Parts: sequence; structure tokens; C-alpha cells
Amino acid sequence: MAIAAIGCGSAAALAQGAPGPGQMRFIVPFPAGGTLDILARAVSNELGPVMGETVVVENRPGASGAIGADYVAKASKDARTLFIASNTLVTLPAMRNDLPFDIFKDFAPIIELGETPTVLTLHPSFGASDYKSFVAKAKTMKDGVSYNSPGIASPPHLAGELLSRAAGLPLVHVPYRGTQPAVTDLVSGQIGMMMAPLNAVLPFIENKQLVPIALTDATRTKYLPDVPTLKELGVTNMPPVTSWFAVLTTGGSPAERVARLNKEIAKILRDPKVEASLVSQTFEIKTGSPDDLAKLMRDDAAVNAKIVQEAKISAQ
Repeated sequence: MAIAAIGCGSAAALAQGAPGPGQMRFIVPFPAGGTLDILARAVSNELGPVMGETVVVENRPGASGAIGADYVAKASKDARTLFIASNTLVTLPAMRNDLPFDIFKDFAPIIELGETPTVLTLHPSFGASDYKSFVAKAKTMKDGVSYNSPGIASPPHLAGELLSRAAGLPLVHVPYRGTQPAVTDLVSGQIGMMMAPLNAVLPFIENKQLVPIALTDATRTKYLPDVPTLKELGVTNMPPVTSWFAVLTTGGSPAERVARLNKEIAKILRDPKVEASLVSQTFEIKTGSPDDLAKLMRDDAAVNAKIVQEAKISAQ
């Protein structure tokens, strides 16, 4: 989607006005049902009462999250329009130089929510049960192995690009507009491979509908203790890839309100019921200060920019 279209969509949305008195908006830049959507709703359900405000979750998908991001970047500077982001946000500047926002100037970091592993997952029809048999078959496929991800520049996409180059595999990326539609096509067998956030595919793995063969993270996960990391499997020239998620708001918002949101969201994440629910969905809760999140964003932006350049990833 062109940047011009991003700008027009954002202007139209802003014409609807800022949140009314006692209201907040929580913008999710991908479709409903995906990882970001799940996290946003888990937080918003508890955040409204403690802030004494009504929180409305809005899904504004498109352009690898840039449409939703642009909406928040141009919202009122009052920290009443929140944005749930992933690593994808900090990768966008490396892919396009015409973004209508600056991720470090137009956003105020609030808090990191947590992380979830990324797993190389196959549909049973692919015909491989482990990494070795997957590699052997992949190298015989003349047109390459099509794999999907939640979208261009998403952590699973970057993981696929890294693996393709590190292991010399003919992997062909098929971007989707969100996690849920990507997983749906994987489970139905319309596509044979996915670099997937673990929380989105674990139920299907447990039901034997999907086959996990490797993790892109630095260590194994307790949810799939028998599934090795790529490093264990001999892919030592590839950095680990983990999906992280965080809450931001419009840059220039009052520091006092940002600090309060940080405090209240951290308390929500550590509430036994909320924590148990998220942990059951493979999220490793992180929290931390706004400054901690700012550093994470800058560090990841630098790493991802190098991946984008070397893999020649474009916004298409």
C-alpha cells in the first residue's frame, strides 16, 4: 500500500475527532484475532477501570502496521491514544524512506509487554518431521519453499530471510495481513510452512495438526521442550529472533501520564489472573520503564536495518 494512501487514511480517521472525555483508544495495527489484538484486549479490559476511563480497541491494519502507527503518531498529544507495537514497527524505517512519521520522535514509549518464541512450523502434508528431513526436501524443490508470516518485516519474516541465507535454503516469503489469516491457511494446508509466533500455533501443534521442527530463539521453550533451536541444529551463523510487544503513545504526551500508564499496565500484567492467562498463551511478561523500551526499540532498529539491507527486503 502506498504511503500516500497511509496519509489519506490517517487524515480521514482524525477527522472523526480525538477520544471524548473519559475515553481512550487502543490502536491495533493488524486484524482482530492476532497476537497484538489478544494482548491489547487483555490490557484494555483492566486498564479502563483503573484509569477511570473507557478504553476502545480499534483494529487499523495495513502496510505492515504503518496505517495504525500513522494514526497514533498524529493523534492528540495527551496519551489517550495508545498503540500496541511489535518489532515490525522499528523495522519499517529501514524499508522505506517516505514514512509520514518518525518512530523515535512521534511516539512516546510506555512499556514492554513481553515476548513470545518464533517457531518453524510445517503442515503435515509437507512431508517432513524434523529439521534434517525439511532441509533435504527443501533443497529438491525447484521453485523453492513458500512460507508465510504475519506480514512484511514482521519478526517471523525476518527469521525466514535469515534462515534462507544462513542455511542456503530456497525460501520464498508470502506476506499476510496479520497472524490469524496466515495461521488459517497454514492449518488448512494451503501453504506448507510458516515462521510463526508460538502462541498462534501451539493449539494446532498440540492437536497434531501442525509439525514444529525448530525455534529461532536463543533457547528452547518450556512449551515445546523437545523442539531444538536452530543453533542446536547447526545454524550457528544466524542471530536469534524473538517477537516482542509493547505499548506506545503519541510523542510529546505528558510525562506524568506516561509514567502512570507504565505503572498501571505493569500492575495489570502482574495480576495473577492476567499473568496466568498470558503465560498460558506462551507470553513471557517483561514490563520495565519507558526508557527501557526506548533502548530496546533503538537496539532492535539497528539490528533489523542490517537484516533488511542484507536480505534486500522491500515494502513492496
